[in-house]
Order: sequence, then C-alpha cells, then structure tokens
Amino acid sequence: MKIVTTAQALPVANEIPRILESDDHLAWVWKPNHLLVHRTDLAMHDLLNLKDWILETTDWSFAQPINRLDRPTSGLVLVARDVDALKMVSEQFAQHAVAKTYLAIVRGWTEDEGVIEKPLPTSHNSTPKEAITTYKTLGRAELPLAITRYETSRFSLVECTPQTGRFHQIRLHLKHLKHPIIGDTAHGDKPHNRYFAQHLNQPYLLLHSGELTLEHPHTALEKTVQAPLPEHWKQTLDQLGWSDSFSTFGSSDSTQSGS
Repeated sequence: MKIVTTAQALPVANEIPRILESDDHLAWVWKPNHLLVHRTDLAMHDLLNLKDWILETTDWSFAQPINRLDRPTSGLVLVARDVDALKMVSEQFAQHAVAKTYLAIVRGWTEDEGVIEKPLPTSHNSTPKEAITTYKTLGRAELPLAITRYETSRFSLVECTPQTGRFHQIRLHLKHLKHPIIGDTAHGDKPHNRYFAQHLNQPYLLLHSGELTLEHPHTALEKTVQAPLPEHWKQTLDQLGWSDSFSTFGSSDSTQSGS
C-alpha cells in the first residue's frame, strides 16, 4: 500500500504505519519515511499524517505524539493516550531522560566512535543552543563506484544517540563531521543521493529511529521498545555487505496491534 501526498517533488511513503505496542496510557508507533507525524501549516494538503491515521484506525479518543520525527525519517514515535501520560513523558523528554537510538548510513568512513558537540539552533529560535550526539560505527564498506572523482566510494553504518533534541540534530551533526546521511536532500551530498536514488532504487533518507527507553509514567518501570527497519533498507544493507544488520532493531514481523 502506498500513502500518497501532494508533495510530488518528494518520495512518498511506501509502507503503512504500524502500532508496535500499546497500553492504556502509551502507544509505540512505527512511522514510514515521508509521512508527517501530524498536520502542519506548511503541509496542510497532505492527505494523511500519523496522528490522523491512529485516530482513524483505532477507537482511541485521545492520541497525541510526544516525540517528533522529521517527515523523511522513519521509525519509532511515542504517542500519549491520555493527558497525564502526555505531561509526564514530555517532562522526561525535556529533561533528556529518554534514551533515543538511531541508525544511519553515511558517506565515508567514520571513526569507531565519538562525541559531536556543536551548538545548533532550535526549530523556533535561531540562536544556537547546546547539542550533543554520541555515535559508534557498526560497519564500513567500500564499493567500486566512481560516484565522484574517486574510483571507489566508502560508506559507514552508524548508531547515533542524541543527548539533546535540536532541530535536524543528527543530520546536521553528521554533516559537520563531513559524513552526511545518504538521502538527506537538505544537508547531504547531491551526487551520492542521486546515485542511490537512480541506481540503487533508494530515494529515502537513511536515518531510522530504532529504539526508545524511558520510565513508564504509571508503572515507574524502565521500558524499552524497538522499531524494525523499513523494508527498503534490506536491499541497501545487502549491497553494502551488512545483511545481518537488518535485524538490528528486531523483526518487522514482531509487531502487534493496539487495543
């Protein structure tokens, strides 16, 4: 099933959302690439967004996304099912008490691990604020592809953990390292993006929100939920020799419907 939007210049979501897990207070929802989390003034004509999809496909009276993913980013969105849960978990995010793990495929070979500390503006304020991202390299590949002036092309599979939550933080921090994410049309490398889209059938931003860990607002127990990679990652991981990494965040079959 393809979710069509009016933004014809952008790739469209080619998978449907899924409720991975839910209880009476929270839901963990899988978002495909190029689906808005909620309606915005800048995209009022999009035919679907994640919040509307939840309300249309469940009998829930309240569903408010707590964390925000960029439209082109896939992965885990945490949704409050009541006002108290929204308030308590939002406070955890504000205090940077929620652990967030992302996976990205980037241009070049990254260091084994590192910490990126570069202040960034927020979505509402142009004044740079503290922004910290830690990362570690899970895999490296070199292919005989002359995408630019070099005879070969190098790529890295990187696990990123943002310690803060600035606008486009991971995307801008990896660009700062000169290792932009493949498929990032705003901050990435145009020749590599074009090659992946035209020759590898991969027009999507290769950034995925794969795991969230937080304290459940009603049980006070630590809760970790993972979101499987989109299906379109599988071919790219195979081509780069990272097939085993497709199950990094669990199987795409290990989902369940909310009640």
